[in-house]
Amino acid sequence: MSTDAQLHAGEAIEHRTIDWIPPTERHGRPGSLFFVWFAANTSITALVTGALFVILGNSPLWSIPAIIIGNVLGGWVTALHSAQGPKLGVPQMIQSRAQFGYYGAILPLVLALFIYLGFYATGLVLGGQALGSLLNVDPKVGAAIFAVFSTVLAIIGYRWIHRVSHFATVLSGVVFIVLLFVILAAPDAAATIGNGEFALAPFILGISLSASWQLTFGPYIADYSRYLPESTPQRATIGWTFLGSVLGASLAMSIGALAAAVGGAAFSDNQVLYLAGLLGGFGWIVSITVVIGKLVGNTLSSYGGFMSLATIVTALGRKDVVTARSRAVYVVIISAIAYAIAALATDNFLGNFTNFLLFLLYFITPWSAINLVDFYLIRHKEYDIAALFDPNGPYGKVNGLAFIAYFAGILVQIPFMNSSLYVGPIANLFGGAEVAWLIGLVVSGFIFYWFNPARRGSLATRTR
Repeated sequence: MSTDAQLHAGEAIEHRTIDWIPPTERHGRPGSLFFVWFAANTSITALVTGALFVILGNSPLWSIPAIIIGNVLGGWVTALHSAQGPKLGVPQMIQSRAQFGYYGAILPLVLALFIYLGFYATGLVLGGQALGSLLNVDPKVGAAIFAVFSTVLAIIGYRWIHRVSHFATVLSGVVFIVLLFVILAAPDAAATIGNGEFALAPFILGISLSASWQLTFGPYIADYSRYLPESTPQRATIGWTFLGSVLGASLAMSIGALAAAVGGAAFSDNQVLYLAGLLGGFGWIVSITVVIGKLVGNTLSSYGGFMSLATIVTALGRKDVVTARSRAVYVVIISAIAYAIAALATDNFLGNFTNFLLFLLYFITPWSAINLVDFYLIRHKEYDIAALFDPNGPYGKVNGLAFIAYFAGILVQIPFMNSSLYVGPIANLFGGAEVAWLIGLVVSGFIFYWFNPARRGSLATRTR
C-alpha cells in the first residue's frame, strides 16, 4: 500500500464523497452493518411510527404482527441493496446513472434528497425535544444544537458513523428493552393491550407503514457498505443489514404501539417526556438514548443528503470531484434546510409524518425495483464504474425505458393508494387496505427487466 493510500485509509476525517473507493482503502467487516442499521432503526422516529399503528385503528395486540411482517418484507428488499456497496465501491444513489442515465439519474436523486431532508427534519423535531428536556431549553434550541452535532459527525464521515453506531446500538437496545417491560407492567396494561378485535384494513395498512419505513432506507444502504473489501460475501452483507434493520425497527415500533395504547394523550402530546417519565428518576437516560439514537439517524440523512446534492451539482457542472471544503459546505446546506423544515413543524406531527411515509412509499419502490433488477438480473453485478462519471459513456444521458418503468410503477399504484390526499377506488373497496407499494414494486421491476435489451448479459465489466 502506498504512503498516500495508507494516509487515506487511516485518516480521522473522511476525504471521499461520490467517488470510487479503491481496493487500498477498503476495510472493515460486514458485521459492522448490524450496528449501523440497528442503531438507525431503534430511534424515537421509529417508535412514533409504531404508535401510528394504534392511531390508525389497529388493536395494540395485532399491531405487533403487522409491524414484524412489514419490516421483514420491506427489510428484505432494502437489504439487497447492501451487496452493491462492496461490489461497486460507490454511493448508493450514483448507481442510478446506470439505470436512468447520467442526467436522468437526477430524478431519483431529487427523490432521495426529499427523503433525507424529511427524515432529518423529523429527527430534529424529536431529538430537539429530548435535548431540550436534558438541557432545560426550548425544543427548537435543542433541535439547533442537535443539528450541529449531526453536521459535525457527517463531516467527519464513514469511520466515526460506524463507531458511534456501535455505542448507540448497545445503549438503545438495553434502554428500549427496559421500556418494553415497564410498559407491559403498567396498571391495566394487559387489559388495554388486549382490547380490540382484528381488523383487516388497518392491519394491511400497518404492514405497509412498516414496509415503507424499511423501503425508504433504500437510498442509504450501499453508502455504509461501500468501503468493505470487494471480496466480502454477499450473503453476509445482506444478512447483517437485514438483521440489524428488522430487529431494531420491530423493537422500536412495538414499543411505540404499546406506549400509544397505554399512554394515550400523554404519549401523543410529547413522546419523549412520556417515555422519560416511565423511568422516573432515571428518565434522563431515555433522553440521552433518544439523542444518541437520533444522532445516528440524522447523520445518515445528512451524509446521504450531501452526496445526493453533490451528485446533482457535479452532473450539471460536468465535474466528478468534490473538494474537502465543498464537502463540508454541502453538509451544512443540508442541515440548514432540514432545521428550517423542523422549525416550521406543526402540532399535527404524527398525522403529517404518516402522510410523509406513505407519500415516499409510492415513489421510492419503483426506483428500488429498477435498481435491484438491473444489478442482480440484467447486468449480473458487472458495471463500468468509470462510465458512471461519463455523460458520453455506455449508460447514456437519459434512459427512456427506466423512466417508462418508473412512472408506470407510480401510475399503477393510484387505484390502490390510501392517503389523506387521495384514496383510490380499489383501496376504498377493500376498506382502506394499502397494497399500492407492492403493485408498484412488481410492475416497475417487470417492465424494466422484460423490455431491456441488455437483460441477456452484462453491458460491461469494471475497468478500474
